[in-house]
Amino acid sequence: MATKKVKQQARNVLKDVFGYDDFRPPQEEVICSILDGKDAFVLMPTGGGKSLCYQIPSIMREGTGIVISPLISLMKDQVDALTRCGVAAAYYNSSLKAAEAKDVMERFENDKLDLLYVAPERLLTKTFLNRLKKIKVALFAVDEAHCVSQWGHDFRPEYVRLGELREQMPEVPMIALTATADVHTRDDIVKRLSMKRAKRYVSSFDRPNIRYLIAEKRQPLTQVLQFLEDWKDCSGIIYCLSRKRVEEMAVNLQRHGIRASAYHAGMPGRTREKVQDDFLRDRVKVIVATIAFGMGVDKPNVRFVIHHDLPKSMESYYQETGRAGRDGLESEAMLLYGSGDVNLVRRLIENVENPEQRRVEVHKLNSMISLAESLTCRRRVLLGYFNEYMGENCNNCDVCLDPPEQYDGTAPALIVAKAVQALNGDHASGYIVDFLRGSKSKRILDKKHDELPEHGTGTDINADEWTSIVRQLVHQGYYVQDISRRAAVMPTDKSRALLAGELKVTLSKYQPGLKRKLKRFTVPKDNNLFKKLVELRDGLAEAEDVAPHALLSDVTLTEMSQLGKIDGVTAPFARISGMGTHKIDAYGDAFMGLIQSHKIKASSKKKLSDDKPVLLAKGPAATDAQTYSWNLYKSGKSVDSISAEQGMSQKTILNHFIALVRAANYVEVRDIIGEPFDVAMQELSDADPYASLSEIKQDLSVDLSNEEFRLILAWREGIGVS
Repeated sequence: MATKKVKQQARNVLKDVFGYDDFRPPQEEVICSILDGKDAFVLMPTGGGKSLCYQIPSIMREGTGIVISPLISLMKDQVDALTRCGVAAAYYNSSLKAAEAKDVMERFENDKLDLLYVAPERLLTKTFLNRLKKIKVALFAVDEAHCVSQWGHDFRPEYVRLGELREQMPEVPMIALTATADVHTRDDIVKRLSMKRAKRYVSSFDRPNIRYLIAEKRQPLTQVLQFLEDWKDCSGIIYCLSRKRVEEMAVNLQRHGIRASAYHAGMPGRTREKVQDDFLRDRVKVIVATIAFGMGVDKPNVRFVIHHDLPKSMESYYQETGRAGRDGLESEAMLLYGSGDVNLVRRLIENVENPEQRRVEVHKLNSMISLAESLTCRRRVLLGYFNEYMGENCNNCDVCLDPPEQYDGTAPALIVAKAVQALNGDHASGYIVDFLRGSKSKRILDKKHDELPEHGTGTDINADEWTSIVRQLVHQGYYVQDISRRAAVMPTDKSRALLAGELKVTLSKYQPGLKRKLKRFTVPKDNNLFKKLVELRDGLAEAEDVAPHALLSDVTLTEMSQLGKIDGVTAPFARISGMGTHKIDAYGDAFMGLIQSHKIKASSKKKLSDDKPVLLAKGPAATDAQTYSWNLYKSGKSVDSISAEQGMSQKTILNHFIALVRAANYVEVRDIIGEPFDVAMQELSDADPYASLSEIKQDLSVDLSNEEFRLILAWREGIGVS
C-alpha cells in the first residue's frame, strides 16, 4: 500500500509538473499500485487521462519508464508535450537519424530519461532486449493494449510477443492501457501479457461532452456542409469507407473554402506525415480520412467527428468518435446512416475466411446497426454494449434533444407485411420499397411482380419514408435480414402475428435530413481575449516547432481568458489547469502581459462607448454616402428624417445602416426596429440552424421588412452572436 507521503508526492508531481489540482478517478489508485510495484490493467475512455497513469510513476520511480506505442506520430506528440512540462522524455523509432538515435540511447543508458517511447518491433529486437537487462527500468506501459488481442478491433501481430517482457523481467511492473475493449478483449489482453495478477481498473465509457447525432444519409455532401456551419474554423475529422470517397469529399470541402486535406493508406508516407502534422498544428482544420487515420492523433481540441459511412463495429465507432473533445469541451459526433453502407460492410465481412472471426464481425456489425436505428437514447445503447447501464436518458443526443414524433404505424406496417408475404420473403428492403412504389424496373417486370395485387399499394408514401418504415420494422423484430441471401427481409413470428391482426405497431415519423432544434452549451469565456491568446500560443508553438496544443491546451487558454474580467488577480496562473511550474516560468510573463494589455484596452473602450457593445467588423469599410447617413443619425435624426433630407427611400437608408453595422460603426438597431427587435432576437436564437434565412424570416412571429430583418442579422453578427 502506498503511504500517505507517497500519495502526497504524486499529487505534488501532478500540480508542479502537469499543472492540475486533482486526479480523476481512478488515476491516483492506479499510480499508487504501480508505485507499489504491481501490475495494472486500465480501461479508460479517450481523453480520460490514461497517460498520467504511467507518466507520473515513471517520473517518481527509479529508472526509465518504457512506453510501448504503435505509432510514431503519437510518440513525438507526447514527447513534445512532456518536454514543455520539463520532463526528460524521448522516443526511439525509425524516424530518427543515426546521430539522433545514438544520442537517445546514450541518455537512456546514462539514466538521463524519465520516459522512453518505443515501437513494439524495435523493443523486441535482441539488441534492445539485451540493453534493457543492463539498465534500470521503472515500468513497462503497453499503450493501445487492445492491439494485443485478436478479439480487439485493431489486432497487431507484433504486439503478441510483448508477453515475453513478463518472462524476462518479472520484477518490473507492467501497465496495459486501452480506451476500447469489451469483456472478451480485456480477458485476452491480460492473458497474452501474462498479467494474471493485475488489478483491473475500468472507468465509465461515458463521454458526456460529446453529443451523438445520427441522420439518414440523403445528400451527404450537403448534410456535411450544413453540419460544418456550426463548427467554422474548428478542428474535425470526417471518416469515409473508401479512398476514392475520401479524395472526393476533401476536394468538395476545399471548393467551399474549408481548409481540408485527404488522408488514406494509399498516399505516400511523407504526404501522410505532412497532412497529419498540418492537422496537429492547425494549418489544416478538417481531415477527411479512412480508418487509417486517428490512432496516433493526440489532438485534444478536435471539436467534431463525422462518419460519412457506417463503421463496422461499436468499438470502432466509439474509438473514432472519442477523438473528439479530449479536452472535455463541447463536441459533436455525427453519423450518416444508409442501407447501402450496411450491405457494403456485410459483403466485406462475407470475404473473411475464418468462420469464427466472421461470426464475431457479424455480431459487431449488427450491434452497430442497432445503435443507428435506435429510437431510444443513443448513449444508453452505446454504453449498454460495453456492459455499462445508465439509469436515465443522457439529454445530449439527437433522440433525447429532439425526440421523433411517434404515430400508430399499423396500417403501413400491414402494407409492408403483405408485400413481403407476396414476394415470399426473398428480397432486400430496396426491392420491397420499389415494389410498393409501383416501379416498372426491369427486374420487377422480369419476375412479373408487377402483376401481383400488392404491387403499387404504397404510392402515396415516398421511397425514403418507406425505407425508414421497413428499417424500423426490422429493428423492432418484425423481420430479420438474411446476410446469406443478400440481406433479404425475412418475416418472423411477430410479423405473422401482425398479419393476423394481433399486434399494433408504433413507428417514429420519418424526418428527412438532420433537424436540430438544440441549445448549444459552451464554456463562458472572453471570445476576443481567447482569440488573442490563441494567436500568441500559435506563434510561440511555431517558433518552438511543436503543435500548439503541446504548448498549452484550449482548456488552459479558456481559463486564462476568464482572467480578463477579474481585477486584482494575485498569483494568477496558480489556479489555471495545465500551467505547471515549468510552463509558468517559460510562458507566464508573455501571457499575463497580453491579458493585462487586453484589460486596459477593454476598459478604455468601455468608457468611450458608455457601456455600449463593441461591434466586430464583418464587412468592408463604410462608403462616403453611408458615413454621411451615419453622421446624420449621430446628430439625432430618425430614419424618416435622414431619408427626407437626402431624397432617398427608407429602404436605401436601412441598407446604409446594414453596411454601417457590418463595418463596426455603432447604430442602435433596437431604437430603429422598435418593439419587434427583442422578439426577433430571441426567436433567431431558437431558430433551426439548418433552415434557410427565408424560412427563418417566414417563421418569425413579428412582421419585418427584408431590410429590417437583414439589419438585425448584421447586429447579431456584430455583437458576436452566431
